[in-house]
Amino acid sequence: MIMGTIKKGILGGFSGRVGNVIGSTWKGQDVMKIRPATVFNPNTERQQEQRAKFGMVGRFNRAHLNLIRIGFRAYTKNMTAVNAAMSYNMANAVTGTWPNLEIDFSKVMISMGTLAPVSGVTALSEASASVSLGWASGLQSANGRGSDQVIVSLYDKLSGEVVFFLACASRQEESVSLSLPANWSGRTAEVFVFLISLEGTGLAASRESVSNTVYAGSVTIM
Repeated sequence: MIMGTIKKGILGGFSGRVGNVIGSTWKGQDVMKIRPATVFNPNTERQQEQRAKFGMVGRFNRAHLNLIRIGFRAYTKNMTAVNAAMSYNMANAVTGTWPNLEIDFSKVMISMGTLAPVSGVTALSEASASVSLGWASGLQSANGRGSDQVIVSLYDKLSGEVVFFLACASRQEESVSLSLPANWSGRTAEVFVFLISLEGTGLAASRESVSNTVYAGSVTIM
């Protein structure tokens, strides 16, 4: 048994170890430290699963960092926008069982809010390095305005790269044609759309000024 030695009575310092408390002297001062608990198996299946989820979602979120800072800005009271997006997507957007895990892109959010989203989004590529989007405006919704701005992200899950477009169209236009870098021809991209309001408290400053993300599916770029 390992025991500590009390030097100055029951209220004084001690040397050695008592339980998980280590006593010592440093520069004439009595010091006590807590010995960290031993992790007997730091590589359990559960831990491997969590690390895999964290890695997948982290890779996706890092690619969308600039958009997440807009889309989750209203959730930064108690955490950063990045942490809010990580927490949501870790809990909701990973599917499968270890070790066969993948991201369900239909459940991913790079924005969250109560602004009315667009619906029926379609994505087509009919010209080289170009994608055309169409949608239903949702102007019949109580808080949807024709001036709301559309933000689009195209994500290549193989390379982890993103091309995104800020305020590339308004809600009421209901379509937009996007030109991509030439080296995106032949790639398959996952397409995400959300809206921000130009009225009120500013760029995505409140939940009412940003919509939830809408997944438009995948498109093979000509």
